[in-house]
Amino acid sequence: MNEYFGWRGRIGLIVNSGQVITEPLYQRVAPAGVCFYASRILVEGSVIESHADMEREAFRAGRELATANVDCIGYCCTMSGILQGIEGDKKFCLRMEEETGIPTTSTLSATLESLEILRIKKLVLISPYEEESHATEEKFFQTQGFHLVKSRSMEISSRKKRTSTTPGEIYRFCRENWDERADGLFISCMNFNGMPCIGPLEKDLGKPVLSSHSATLWKVLRMIHVREPIPGYGHLLAEDI
Repeated sequence: MNEYFGWRGRIGLIVNSGQVITEPLYQRVAPAGVCFYASRILVEGSVIESHADMEREAFRAGRELATANVDCIGYCCTMSGILQGIEGDKKFCLRMEEETGIPTTSTLSATLESLEILRIKKLVLISPYEEESHATEEKFFQTQGFHLVKSRSMEISSRKKRTSTTPGEIYRFCRENWDERADGLFISCMNFNGMPCIGPLEKDLGKPVLSSHSATLWKVLRMIHVREPIPGYGHLLAEDI
């Protein structure tokens, strides 16, 4: 079959080497004609431990993606963006654009934009992180003016266990820790398979639900001007917003 892949858009992803969720998830749910191409950064410890090396290697990964003629780049690490802070994250994306000539976004940028669009200021925060990383994320959202109505982590120390945590387990944890006072719920981490449970959670909670994956996917699709709804993964992706 002589099919041109990515005829509607080619999206480059920079992922850390332990990420096994993002690429297959996006390829499975993407609109027809959209393809994803990833370049990996070696991360052997935690993101907090490896952050300096990650940032340096990200630009090598970006230059590699440029040779695949991608239309945009998404830097896929929630915690990395949080460690850089908003201004640091913006500078990172601008430098990536300068070095590659390709429009670039990050999971942090996409998440903050999505939370604003969904009008979520009072937040239930859910993550798989260990205590130090989760506390770092809590502090970030609080300093950005979000009210954390409730904040809970599954405290999964093993990367293998984190990636094998099922959407059903994540769904039940979110339900158990939901608080009706919140505007919505955010499931953090790009190596945590929470996106498949967003649709059911929104129906059951009656409030918007967002994940690192859904926010990043929403943003990169809009960067290539693809606005086709993707049903089943929450209001953000199901509506043209």
